[in-house]
Amino acid sequence: MRGGSVLVKMSWVILFVVATLAVIGPWIVPYDPTVGDLGAALTGPGRAHWLGTDYLGRDTLSRLIDGARVSTIAGLQATAIAVVLGGGIGMAIGLLGGWVDRIVMRIVEGISAIPAIVLAIALIAALGSGLSRSMLAVGIAFAMGIARLARGLTLAERERLYVDGARVIGAGRFRLLRRHISPNIAAPMGVEATLVFAHAVTIEAALSFLGLGTQPPAASWGVMLSSAQRAIREAPFQAIPPGLALVLTVLALNIVGDALVRRRRGTALDNPTGYLEPVGMQAAPSHHADTDSVAAAGSEPDPASAPLLDARGVTVRYGDTVAVDRADVTVGHGEVVALVGESGSGKTSVAMAFADLLTPPASANADQVRLGGGEPLELVGADRKTRAAWRSRVGVVFQEPSAALNPLQTVGRQLRDVIVAQRRLATSRDTESDTPSARRPVTEEISSLLTSVGLRRPDEVARLRPGQISGGMAQRVMIAMALAKSPILLIADEPTTALDVTVQSEIIKLLRRLCHEREFGVLLVTHDLGVASELADRVVVMLRGNVVESGPIGTVIAHPSHAYTTALVSAVPRNEPGRAILESPQGQEVVA
Repeated sequence: MRGGSVLVKMSWVILFVVATLAVIGPWIVPYDPTVGDLGAALTGPGRAHWLGTDYLGRDTLSRLIDGARVSTIAGLQATAIAVVLGGGIGMAIGLLGGWVDRIVMRIVEGISAIPAIVLAIALIAALGSGLSRSMLAVGIAFAMGIARLARGLTLAERERLYVDGARVIGAGRFRLLRRHISPNIAAPMGVEATLVFAHAVTIEAALSFLGLGTQPPAASWGVMLSSAQRAIREAPFQAIPPGLALVLTVLALNIVGDALVRRRRGTALDNPTGYLEPVGMQAAPSHHADTDSVAAAGSEPDPASAPLLDARGVTVRYGDTVAVDRADVTVGHGEVVALVGESGSGKTSVAMAFADLLTPPASANADQVRLGGGEPLELVGADRKTRAAWRSRVGVVFQEPSAALNPLQTVGRQLRDVIVAQRRLATSRDTESDTPSARRPVTEEISSLLTSVGLRRPDEVARLRPGQISGGMAQRVMIAMALAKSPILLIADEPTTALDVTVQSEIIKLLRRLCHEREFGVLLVTHDLGVASELADRVVVMLRGNVVESGPIGTVIAHPSHAYTTALVSAVPRNEPGRAILESPQGQEVVA
């Protein structure tokens, strides 16, 4: 390990020396690297010429220093072309997905099958020789590998929870790419760029050796090797300086690149599925709809008495697997409704369907999913504009707050994005309210939101990144981000699972207080009936995609009507001796 560290440090020193010579080389060379003295041709190393002269009498040391500049420029040109072109293609197809992704990736894979130097020579034959043209060809050749990496990173990054959170607030594709995805894939792209740079330097030297890259009398390590070949018998030493410089530089670049790869967090995989837009809620097939559901979907309820969220016959499928089978869920104004069930019961699928965050292979349909509060919205069969309006009224608190926050942006920056996006949406609809929060400066609004969720020193917290705050603070920030939208419905997906008991209690009290103060509805997803009993007014019990029982939380806990609910109630930890093993309705043992 220590030897590896020494090698990395030595490699950084070599690269620093090469970079320094590339910058200040024109001012420190002892002789003009392009002008020679035939009378001093093939002079050996000495006081006048430390590394001797070539067959035209040009100073080898001067040409070696100037070659560092040429090699650095060549590497930068090829790397910039590869990263810009390949990164742009990769992120674009990762962003679009679908048939565009499939077609472009087949082209990219076909080009990637050709060795880079062969492709470069073919492109040089069409474009012409010269340093800039040859590096354009090399950059295009390496762009295909960069495109594959950028595509895989984009697809992986867009599945992160914090990207889902950004989509909830209405961020478009370009904004997601610019503000959330690009900064988070910059590190692995930078690591790949160092490897591309090393290959580009090597290929430039090979092309210059063949006469296709840098053209004489300009100095290049490849040109110097070509010149040394002419007099290899008379002055074999002339091949050593450029060859050693090339080997050490490329070796140092590879060692540094390998060290950066090892330090990089995680591994980007080439995800062949592609990112897909959230699926819309479709109307349920008419032959499955019962009379009551159809009547409810076709009638216009009284806004004063209608529930805040009224969902009937919700079905969610993943391919051919039915995850949720015709579930009915309602949430009243200022009411907390808990979706309770074990893992795999379908409760999160229902919640994400209400948040309009399901993505293929998931598909959802329902008889009715209506959101009240002001102008009613219907999610079933909604167009893009209606779905955007739906998301603007629904806040989401995810299960893992640390994963749901962008790790590279400060808390204040992420809150600012939500506030600005919400105000822009209100302005586009000509419905911007004249409330104090709408007129308040964004910085004051951020401070107010962080204070409202119980965070002390809000200005200081706003300057921190998610990795600098605790899990409980991160969950409060997530709640603040949800509140920044002024939602009428808050979906909390296991908001206390990743927290310790003390912080769980604080979050439960906070949600209850905010629900009463702001009068929004809360749909709480939890597997813990104890948490539901502390926070919820009503409970909906789910088992294998079906709603098996619902009602007021006190009634359901005191007098459960379903055997599975009885098992859940009995499974709540109590300070009682002699716990029993109950039999679940499916024949599975349930610890009680």
